[in-house]
Amino acid sequence: MGIARNVEVWIFGAFGALCAAACLSGPAERAAPATAVSVVPEGELLQPTAEEMQPMYVVYVVGKRLSAAEKRALRASSS
Repeated sequence: MGIARNVEVWIFGAFGALCAAACLSGPAERAAPATAVSVVPEGELLQPTAEEMQPMYVVYVVGKRLSAAEKRALRASSS
């Protein structure tokens, strides 16, 4: 029991030290915003060709699951 308690204390201590280091390190440098040159206007986006497009299938699930009594009735009627 003493070893498990000791490990728990070490884990919480390490977490506390990590949080303290994050708070004391100061504000991080932020990345520079993207330049206007790298932005592509929406009208110039490449549209996929007919060969690249795949059909999209939509599956509608209707109905409900059978209850245990309905399953037993089906088994009884099938045998």
